Formats: sequence, C-alpha cells, structure tokens
Amino acid sequence: MKKVIFTFLVLLFFVPAIFAQRVIVNQNFETTGFGIDSMPPGWLMENVDPVGGPGKQWAVRDSGTGYVGTSQYVIAKAHNSKRALTIPWSAGNPVADDWVFTDTFKVQTGDSLIFWMLFGSPAGMTPYIDTMQVWTMYDQSSVLTLQKLGTLKSNDSAGVPLATNVWKIFKFSLSAFAGQTICIAFRYFMDTSVDGLWCNIDDVFIGNHSSVGISQIGNNIPKKFALSQNYPNPFNPTTKIKFDVPKNGNVTVEVFNNLGQVVSTLHNGYTNAGYYETNFDGSKLTSGIYFYRMTSNDFTETKKMILVK
Repeated sequence: MKKVIFTFLVLLFFVPAIFAQRVIVNQNFETTGFGIDSMPPGWLMENVDPVGGPGKQWAVRDSGTGYVGTSQYVIAKAHNSKRALTIPWSAGNPVADDWVFTDTFKVQTGDSLIFWMLFGSPAGMTPYIDTMQVWTMYDQSSVLTLQKLGTLKSNDSAGVPLATNVWKIFKFSLSAFAGQTICIAFRYFMDTSVDGLWCNIDDVFIGNHSSVGISQIGNNIPKKFALSQNYPNPFNPTTKIKFDVPKNGNVTVEVFNNLGQVVSTLHNGYTNAGYYETNFDGSKLTSGIYFYRMTSNDFTETKKMILVK
C-alpha cells in the first residue's frame, strides 16, 4: 500500500500533459495577441442589424470601459479578471441583432459549454430586461444555424426584483453533436427601444467538464476550506463528495487513479463561497483505489476512496 501511495504522489506532479482533461476553449479574454475592443484569435463578430461600429458591437473590453450612446454608468464588466466579451444596448436601433462566434471545433461525447454571464440590471440601476440566445452553428455565419441551445433571460419573473442581476454560470451539454464540426454563437437579439441594457460574457469553457457540475447546499458560508470523505465508501458505482469554500475563487476537484492519471474532473472554475456537493460516477472504471483532490489558491487536500464492483 505504501508503494501505491508513493507512486501516486510522485506521478501526481510529473505525469505529462497527455493525461489532462480535454480542453477545446478556455477563454477568459486576458490572452495577449488581441487588442481592446476586438475579438480573440479565431472568433468572429457579425452585425445583422444596421447599427455597428466601435462601442456599439460585440468586443473584448477592459472592465470599466464605456460605450457609445449609453449612460456613463453603463460600463463593461469582467467576471474574475480584467477583460470580458461585452455588448451594450446601443448595438441596436431599435432592434439589436448581433452575433459572436467561437472558432469551429469537432465535438466528442461528454463535451460541454460552460460560461459566466452578467446581463440585465444589477442592484442600483434602472431595471431593464435582457435576453441572450445561445446557438450551435455549422460555421461562423448567422445563416448557418444548427440548433438553438436556449434563450437566457435576466431576472424578470413575478416577485423577483428586476434590478438584482449578478454573474451567473450557464452550462450546456454538447454530446448530442458528437462527431460534428460546429461553433458556438452568442446572439444579442433585443428590442432596445423597450428593454435591453448590456451583456457581459466571461470565462468561456468548451471541453469535457461535466455539464451537470456541482450543487450548492444551503446559503451559509463555511469558515475554512474542507474536503469531506466521500459517501458511501466503498462505493459502486456512484458516490457523493462534499467540499467547503470559505471565499470566492477558483476551485478544482479531480479524481485520479493509482498511477496519478486524471480520470475525471468534477469541477474546475470560479466558485462562490459556500458548501457544495458533487457526484462521482465510476461505472466506466475498474475496481480499485482512487484518489480525489481539491485545490484552491494555497489550499490542497487529497482523500482516498475505493470502487468495488
């Protein structure tokens, strides 16, 4: 047993990148090589409505940047960094129809689209409703639509104050498109004579992270980082893993085999403070000892679990 643990600890740090999780897009818009008010390499913007130009279209902007034709209080916002992909309501007059496309990629089973978005009015601002369409496309053109994944709406339901919007994470499974070469499109389609304020998108991930992800337990905030023992343990084939996050930041929870190879990434991304729970499914793995590790900033903890079939 000591040899197994020693081997795991050594390979945990020296296993080559070949065992890393599949990552197609991991874009926080901070990458050098493209300027302010522009697109990342391989991405494309298209204005279908007649209004456009700098300050009135999809672009990567520094947080705090103003727009053309809007209030001084409407400025670009980033999620967890300096820049984000943004568009203002002044993109349309009166109807905004503006698209932005990722580069094309080939989908594999298990791939997901995960991103953070702030739209609609936040606290302290005049309440306006925003919507955002998310599409899969055959290629980078508004006429080459494949399937609409969804229309996302800012807070506007009965009993929910409109001016309460915050950054939210959205997740879509792409497994239905396995084997196809596609791109993702974000479409800002708003009658801005009535509603619309802005849309800010950040931390876009496409790859094989789970589209189900983690579940927050309650609204309390823990005092320290913690990784709980999975339950049940031993397990067959599923088990629950709980972890505590005392402050906002990037959190990763991964599962390794006894060779130190990553067999599953249960969570990887910016996480608000709270108590969380996630499920691990070992139905495709063989019986044996596995390790799961939580990492956040200067915190790291690893625990052992046993899969018995």
